[in-house]
Amino acid sequence: MIENTKLTALVASRICHDMVEPMSAIIQGLEMIKSGDGKPDPDAVSLLDHGVGKAWAKLEFFRFAMAGATAEGDSELEEGRAVAIKLYSVLKPELVWAPPPVQMPRPAVRVIVNLLLIANECLPRGGTVTVTAEKHGEGGEVIVTAAGPRAKLREPTAAALRGGEDDLSGHTIQPTLTSLLARQGGVELSTRESEEKVEFIARSAAFKL
Repeated sequence: MIENTKLTALVASRICHDMVEPMSAIIQGLEMIKSGDGKPDPDAVSLLDHGVGKAWAKLEFFRFAMAGATAEGDSELEEGRAVAIKLYSVLKPELVWAPPPVQMPRPAVRVIVNLLLIANECLPRGGTVTVTAEKHGEGGEVIVTAAGPRAKLREPTAAALRGGEDDLSGHTIQPTLTSLLARQGGVELSTRESEEKVEFIARSAAFKL
């Protein structure tokens, strides 16, 4: 079991890693404005817009997906839609949100939202991430599908989703946390891979369609 201090440190490391690119854009845009002649520079403004938008989207994502506050209780999959759409507005792949209404515990919503970021990392050349849901036995399953050129699930990420903690680092902490959230919320995670497609399946008897 991961110690809380180590878990916190690795989550912080992951957040810092993801914030480097948007913060660099903000700093570069500010430097261009400072070194200019006082006239608005479209390139500088564009850099600022890009950096601020991406930073804000990722901060909102991390607050929802990884923070512990308001994590308990009953909810529905739709609760994660707004933060998912905002995140994908600054990512390369297109998000298609197409599930029917699904009632589920709030920790399970966080599991699905975390899977969306993992799906993005499977698409180095962009593509489409689709969210669907269907009944399964007495419960249901939510499927997150990443489809695009060279779609691939990295083995360390797959191992972390299976609950492995041997290769724990800033790069694997997010799927590791997703696995922990799934176990705590009674969600079974599995994956399927085919040509240019990776599917993440979250299944639970507590999912009500």
